[in-house]
Amino acid sequence: MKPVYVAIGVFAVVYIGLDLNKLYALRYGADLGSYLQTLVNLRHGSSWNYGEWRPHFQVHDSWVLALLVPVVALFPRAETLIVVQVLAVAAAAIPLALFARELGVEPRAANVLGIAYLLTPSAQGLSYDNFSENVFVPLLAFSAALFVRRRAILPALIAAQLLLGLKEDQILFVLWFAIVCALWWDRRIGASLVALALCNGAGFWLVERASATAPNLPQYSLVVFDPGSKVSMLLLLIAPFAFAPVAVGWWLLLATPLLAEIVLMRPWNYEASRVGSHYTAALLAASAIAAAFGVRRYPRFGRYMIAAAVLVLLAFNDTVLRPGRWPYVVDWRAYARAVATRDAGRPALLRRGDEGTWAVAAVNPLVRLDPQADPLFPRCPAYDTNAAAFFGSLAGRIPPHLCGGVPVRP
Repeated sequence: MKPVYVAIGVFAVVYIGLDLNKLYALRYGADLGSYLQTLVNLRHGSSWNYGEWRPHFQVHDSWVLALLVPVVALFPRAETLIVVQVLAVAAAAIPLALFARELGVEPRAANVLGIAYLLTPSAQGLSYDNFSENVFVPLLAFSAALFVRRRAILPALIAAQLLLGLKEDQILFVLWFAIVCALWWDRRIGASLVALALCNGAGFWLVERASATAPNLPQYSLVVFDPGSKVSMLLLLIAPFAFAPVAVGWWLLLATPLLAEIVLMRPWNYEASRVGSHYTAALLAASAIAAAFGVRRYPRFGRYMIAAAVLVLLAFNDTVLRPGRWPYVVDWRAYARAVATRDAGRPALLRRGDEGTWAVAAVNPLVRLDPQADPLFPRCPAYDTNAAAFFGSLAGRIPPHLCGGVPVRP
């Protein structure tokens, strides 16, 4: 496992650094601030935040987030969630490699699988995107699969219960795979997981009805919008594993409910360029687990995984780690203003488009993000592609015109 531990360390150092650069350049979206303020307010028993303008537990069934309250209480900064996010995604490589070894995959190939997971655009995008409950999905899904494979019922139930508490869609996914487990692997564990999922689903429904609210759900349609992008997304999920998931054959159909959630939802038509967003976390976990079975069946897949993952990473990565992209140029004066808003202890109303400042300042429970759209707020380029400006900023030469950390012409 030493190569996996080294890869996790490198991954964590790289993405914590890149995420902090993104934070200080005020390029994070509203979600980071919304979760941060939710956790701050949970110390006093409320999941309210002024990003969603309602208690977050009415938006999603995410009670597991309460476990982070002591951590945020000790370190009440946006940086805390960034570190937790990166470590959660990175640490998932450990149970994945152990699961592969439990299947009978040769140890070296199991290590390769864990490293390939870290190299996927999905895992790296999940670490670079906004904080979400779904950053814990790979870690908990791989852990649950490992314990189920070992027929360790109590650890399997604990991992599944934590997974069930991340988001309401995980209840349906766990129920689906629990039924599969009961039919084809272990009836006792499968039945226990089915009962656990049903209890969580009933509890969530009762709480929602009691509070006269509804979760934040997209609409769905049988019409598939932009089918080409959906095919591209599937290819980008399995290509980093050298297409090893395909080796499981018809068992791939077990991922149909996970895929349907993305393919059929509207109006949030999912694009392949967002393969690293939190929406694909469950599909990423399913792809990696299927790859473990594929390598067990055909060990030669393990020879090509690292090369395939690196090629996909360089060509399709939706983070800064892609040829031609550079970290953002930080305007420290703008960041200082955000910190002043955070530390002032006074009410403040930020424009809706000023999400980067919100991400930093939301630890102040009196700071609010305007719920109204702000069409006049400047839209900045997605990535910094100016190498000279980035290296110049390291020497203290800040470009005269910046838009969200990206040098622009006036």
